[in-house]
Amino acid sequence: MITNLMGKWWFRALGGWGVFAIAIALVITIVAAFGSATDVRIAMTFLINLVLVLGLQTYIGNTGIISFGHVSFMALGAYGSALFSASPEVKAQAIPNAPSLVLSASLSFLPATFIGVLVAVAVALVIGIAIVRLTGAAASVATLGLLVVVFTILSNSEWLTRGSKAFSGIPPFTTLGWALFAVVLCLAAARLLRDSNLGLCVRSSSEDELAARASGVNVIGGRLVMWVASAAMAAVAGSLYAHYVLAILPKAFYFDLTFLSVTMLIVGGRSVSGAVTGAASITVMAEFLRRAEYGFSFGSFSLSEAPGLTTIILGLLIVLALALRPKGLFGRWEFDELVLRYAGLRSKDSRVEQSEDRDAKSPSLKDLESVKH
Repeated sequence: MITNLMGKWWFRALGGWGVFAIAIALVITIVAAFGSATDVRIAMTFLINLVLVLGLQTYIGNTGIISFGHVSFMALGAYGSALFSASPEVKAQAIPNAPSLVLSASLSFLPATFIGVLVAVAVALVIGIAIVRLTGAAASVATLGLLVVVFTILSNSEWLTRGSKAFSGIPPFTTLGWALFAVVLCLAAARLLRDSNLGLCVRSSSEDELAARASGVNVIGGRLVMWVASAAMAAVAGSLYAHYVLAILPKAFYFDLTFLSVTMLIVGGRSVSGAVTGAASITVMAEFLRRAEYGFSFGSFSLSEAPGLTTIILGLLIVLALALRPKGLFGRWEFDELVLRYAGLRSKDSRVEQSEDRDAKSPSLKDLESVKH
């Protein structure tokens, strides 16, 4: 029975998902029980970043096309959920000229998040029909244009978003439990999409699009599915972020966050395991660098305030990663695939060693000839 299940792609995918889901849940539980307020904040930041990076991995990791526009979907999810969850009193003072549907709404976390995701998916579907037909630098530049357009619209829509001013008064719905729940769901979706027949076809097109098309792969349709699914995950991250910081502004969803999230995926690799590893390592590093920007001392060494240190170090990290490990820590492999692959190689090596031992113990042709004579 187990042998038959091991041959099923979904069983292997869920097995790999379970390893990371249990590990992340265990770490978050320990932090929630014994960690300080700072530890809890870092854990929350990691979970929100991970949901965003899983969205990036779903598109970039499978298609091989770099996207700089997914933070715009996070912004749409944040504003979409915040506008429908904030109290009517807050919206009456902040955005009195907004539509009556928005002004009167006061939804709980899940319905508000669903609306934010719906807005992001609708935009992704309309824009994606054109973007998924592009490849290489053209596609990356198009996604960068999407980021700029969404930022400009949000910054100038004072009647709905307060423009460049912060929209505050958002209910504090996001907890470690909700964030962990979102991570577990997005982790499962990302892994199942990657290992499915659709994911295999899309990944084959990233290696050789012409050969994939010749083999009957619907490259455009597959990319569109990955694009929309990744936008939905980014929107979930936006809703979590909005209901955690309680005040959002367009600048928070622009180049800085785009640079940070892409760095996480570059360092970790194109796989789901790489997204988890990259999000964890870069979140901790960014937190340390953020504190270092205000100055720190270590023994006889001291550093005064260094604004921009985080951006400089992360930029150098990208250069080093591309130079020394261009495919990231995990590359295209998943953690469980590497374990099975290593175990398979080890077992093969053992068989070779056993064969060599038998050959060494068996008489050679020269020995047989000497006995014969």
